Amino acid sequence: MSEQISPAEAPTRVRPPAAGDPTPADDRPVTEIGTLPPTDVVDRRLPVDPATGLPRREKPATIATICYGLAAGASAVALARAWWGTINMRTFHLATNLMTWTSPRPGSLASVLLAALMMVIGGVMVAMPGLLAVNTWLGRGWVRWGAIGGVAAAALALILNPLAWLAAPFVVAGGVLVWMPSTGRWFGLWRQVRSTPEIERFEPHPVRYGPVATHM
Repeated sequence: MSEQISPAEAPTRVRPPAAGDPTPADDRPVTEIGTLPPTDVVDRRLPVDPATGLPRREKPATIATICYGLAAGASAVALARAWWGTINMRTFHLATNLMTWTSPRPGSLASVLLAALMMVIGGVMVAMPGLLAVNTWLGRGWVRWGAIGGVAAAALALILNPLAWLAAPFVVAGGVLVWMPSTGRWFGLWRQVRSTPEIERFEPHPVRYGPVATHM
């Protein structure tokens, strides 16, 4: 005797959907694929030269570099002139203002110490604008405060000789240019570039195959 199955317990056969049947809505959550913005949008975030990956040169920064270089050159010429006057006995007291004020006897210990002090002063007058020129070109932001030291070093011309005053206008001009707003933004961009980690790029190398491929 066969077992009776109620209609509720009977298995239902699923009819395959016909062509005219409505398509059931998909209730699964839609996941959006994450993508990067276009390349030009990424480049706008850090406006650098695409050829070098470094910030583009700003005219005020370039002119400031030239001014500091000219100041260093003028100070070097003034120091050479002072040294030439010091090694000659007839012009020893007229070589620098420091010698004129103190009037030491040529060849004495005081004259040797004053000559050494003159070289130190001249070295500071040459090195300070030279240092500012190099670091302005490299986009170091600290040169804005270093410009004050450059002006102080140029003021040492009072102790050296009148020729050393030729460096003062260039140092002042360079100090004004590095404090311009556009130069400040340029220094800030350099700071961002230096703080961004470098991306290691894959460089393909030639592949050497076995002897079979060599003779093919």
